[in-house]
Amino acid sequence: MSFPLSHLLQRGRQYLAPFLGQILLPSLALTVLQIFMISLWSEESDYASAFTALSQRDSYWYLSIVRRGYQFVGFDKIAYEQSNVAFFPGYPLAVAAISHLVGVDPELGLYLTAQLFCWLMWVYLFLLYRRWQIPPLWQILASLLIFFYPTSFYLVVGYSESLFMASLLGFLYWSIHGGRPLLMLLAGIHGLVMSATRIVGLPVALLPFLNLLKAGERTQARRWFWTSMAASLALLGGLGFFLYCQLRFGRWDLYLEMQRYFTGVKANYQAIFQARTYVLSAERWQSLLSLSAPMKDPGLWADALSQLFVSATLGSLLVTGLMDAAGVMAGRSQCWRERLGFHLAAWAMFYIALTGMSPLGQRSMSRYCLPVHLMQVLALAHWAKHTDFSFIPQQVRPYLGVALKLGYGLLALVFFVLNQILIWRYVHHLWVA
Repeated sequence: MSFPLSHLLQRGRQYLAPFLGQILLPSLALTVLQIFMISLWSEESDYASAFTALSQRDSYWYLSIVRRGYQFVGFDKIAYEQSNVAFFPGYPLAVAAISHLVGVDPELGLYLTAQLFCWLMWVYLFLLYRRWQIPPLWQILASLLIFFYPTSFYLVVGYSESLFMASLLGFLYWSIHGGRPLLMLLAGIHGLVMSATRIVGLPVALLPFLNLLKAGERTQARRWFWTSMAASLALLGGLGFFLYCQLRFGRWDLYLEMQRYFTGVKANYQAIFQARTYVLSAERWQSLLSLSAPMKDPGLWADALSQLFVSATLGSLLVTGLMDAAGVMAGRSQCWRERLGFHLAAWAMFYIALTGMSPLGQRSMSRYCLPVHLMQVLALAHWAKHTDFSFIPQQVRPYLGVALKLGYGLLALVFFVLNQILIWRYVHHLWVA
């Protein structure tokens, strides 16, 4: 009896220790550090006061859904202030469940829920690193680019970013090597939460079908079946909300109508091709270049920054996509189908967010670009790992290495400074995104 038990303990240590040291602890450390960075700017002395004092804007809408359920009383200003159907149900449902489980007030539950799923998001990030065998130094550098992203603090405040991004990564993680029923069930469950949290999750729910491109004929029918089941379950979250609105309020499109009422105009589907999307007005440039505006301006500076993020994000999407495509066409890059979904998810989320925010002058895009940035960092890490760069001339490599190091350092520094400014603004209830 002692040998099997000792053997079992040895095997447990063999697998548990790496998982604890390489996955759980780093992800927990990053989550706690994000919470700590916000706490530094807070004037409150304890955790509960520090975070409940941060409740603002979308947090109040989520809180109203948790406490009163969905309400809709009509299309006028007074009715709009009493209606909360312009928000998807994933995050409020998670807040209600965790608040009840832990036994705390839902207002504090907003933050506990966000921080719990922030940890889960980092867990899935490190799981993907391990699956792809990303070197430790690359893991650190990639993680810091996400951690220092200017609006990454939304992962630990009363918003739905962390739940959406955790379920997004879980959906992609379990569906990449799909075909087995259990894995596709796990993917479908994560996808259901993903599309129930953000409307941009609906097109992402179709990405597992990309995995069928590499399936052999003997397994094609079985993979089609389980992939279809996972995608259908993933779509159910968002489509279920539309069905709920139809059954309860008599209109399936209330979410879209309330969004349209709030903006005053329809979504602009051509925004990505229009120059005015990217050209900042003189007033916005003046606000961006002002040294005092980040700390005093109530909203113009933040909106100008969001519009600038649109141009920067589109540029990075084009550059990373072209680099990846060039490597694939040259036959130097492997496993490209595995990261194709990350590129497509980034483009889909960017386009849908831009379509909705363009009528408002790209307002809030600095926040909506956060999951886009996450997808790009992962795609780049995978591309760098699975691309042969031996075609680069030997004499060019030292200069290229120096340029990459300087570029990374400058980008990380800019991200960090903007991150701290935006945290300060958020803590002091100035408009961010």
